[in-house]
Amino acid sequence: MFRSLLAITGRRPKYIFTEVDPKVDGDDCRTDCNDCTVKCPQNVKIDTSLPMYGFIKEFHAHILVATGQTDWIRKVEEENGSLMKAFKSDAKSKHGRLMISASNLTPPGGEVSDTSKTTVLLLPSFTFVDDVSYSDAQHVVETFIDVPAGAPTQSLSSPRLSSRPCPHDYVVLLCSHKRRDARCGITAPLIKKEMERHLRGHDLYRDMDDERPGGVGIYFVSHVGGHKFSANVLIYRKKEQQMIWLARVKPEHS
Repeated sequence: MFRSLLAITGRRPKYIFTEVDPKVDGDDCRTDCNDCTVKCPQNVKIDTSLPMYGFIKEFHAHILVATGQTDWIRKVEEENGSLMKAFKSDAKSKHGRLMISASNLTPPGGEVSDTSKTTVLLLPSFTFVDDVSYSDAQHVVETFIDVPAGAPTQSLSSPRLSSRPCPHDYVVLLCSHKRRDARCGITAPLIKKEMERHLRGHDLYRDMDDERPGGVGIYFVSHVGGHKFSANVLIYRKKEQQMIWLARVKPEHS
C-alpha cells in the first residue's frame, strides 16, 4: 500500500534528507538561504511547538480534480455536483482511504466550465483521466486505482474514459486554500515562486502545458490538513511511488 513517510508509525525510517551540520549550515540552518528572494510576511503565524511526525492519516491514493482555480469553498467535498463530492461520497477503494483534492489543474481544452465533468490526476500512479463525470467516480477507482500492485500505467484503460501518463518525474502540491485558512493562501504563491526560480535554472520546471518528459510540476490544491503548520508541501516521486509530506515550510526552504 502506498504510504507517505509521515504516515509511518513505530520504527522511524532512515531520514531521506542530509542531516544539518551547524559547521556548514550555521546554527540556525540559514547559510544557504541567503539568496532567497521571497520572504513570508511577519504577520503569518505558524505553530512551531506541537509534534507532527506520525500524525498523518494513511491513505492509498490521491485524486486531484482539475478546477482551474486556486481557492474554493471551505469544504470542497460539499460542492454540489462536483467531482470532489462524487469521489468523497460515492467512490470507495478496496485498498483503503482516498484523499480527494480540488486543484488548479486544467483539462486539455483549457478552462473548466463545470466541475461535474473534468480531468483528474491520480497519484502516485501519475495518471491523467480526462472527461470524468460525476457518475464515473467509482469506475475510475476500480479501473485505475484498485489494480494489481506493480501494474504498468500504460496498461490501464477504460472503454469509456481516456487516460494518459503524467510526464513529470515529480509533482509538488501546495495548499492554497485561503477560504479554509488565510495562511495557506498567502504562503503557497510565495513558495511556488521561489521553487520556480530554483527549478528554472536547471531546466526542471514544467507548467501545465509543458509536455516534455521529466521535470517538476507545481500545483495548488485544497485543504490537506494541518493548516496551522503551513505551508504544507506534498512531494510525489514517480520512480519511487512515494509521497513526502513537509510542513512549516517557508520560501527560504525551497
